[in-house]
Amino acid sequence: MNDGPQFGVFYQVFRKTKSFEFAIENFRNNFPDNPLVLISDGGDDFSDYAEKYNCKFFMRENIYGNAENNYPPLYNAYRTLEWWKRQKLVCDETKMDYIMIMEDDVWVREHFDIDSPFALRGVRHGGPLKQKLLDEIKKSSGTDGGNYGMCGGSMYNAKIFLEIYDDVVKDIEENHDKLQAEDPSGWDMLGAVDANITYHYNKRGYKYEAAPWLAEALRGEDIEKYPVIHQWKEHY
Repeated sequence: MNDGPQFGVFYQVFRKTKSFEFAIENFRNNFPDNPLVLISDGGDDFSDYAEKYNCKFFMRENIYGNAENNYPPLYNAYRTLEWWKRQKLVCDETKMDYIMIMEDDVWVREHFDIDSPFALRGVRHGGPLKQKLLDEIKKSSGTDGGNYGMCGGSMYNAKIFLEIYDDVVKDIEENHDKLQAEDPSGWDMLGAVDANITYHYNKRGYKYEAAPWLAEALRGEDIEKYPVIHQWKEHY
């Protein structure tokens, strides 16, 4: 077993639900010292939980969408950039080489160690990137893109994130909305953050891999073999 934390945690939250408490309590039971950042998407104030579970807490404006702003499911450039800014905040605050993405439907069953190096690791049953994105990845980096699956329980390399951050921000500012307007069905995946981070890593030559620690409950995988379970809906 490795000494000390190997990764920090990004946890975007909204309401103080039973599923949130289940997720964070089980994470902390197994990883008591890993730096964890809670970011409320314009929802509840989680300062009390930050104190209880030794986290940092930040409040941000709501970009997911609610009854007032009525945002569509897919993100435009403004909302995508805000998501990248939140990830950068977590990278800067935790100062770790890797960041895990936590969600309310993630059950961390036991402690595990990660083997590095890697760029992106997520679910093994992720969906394929669309052809427009694959063509641009090949054109830009000479590498082949493939699947994406950067959901709860996945991890990305924070050093790579910080190295490519300014270039990605410029790319999103200049191209995101323009491409989606020109061909909405071909580029709609740019507005899904799990596909977006995979696309931008791939475009700069970094590969997506299946995470050996992660399974999905609704995929029929033998979850008893894995320390982290995504799609755990008992309290969701």
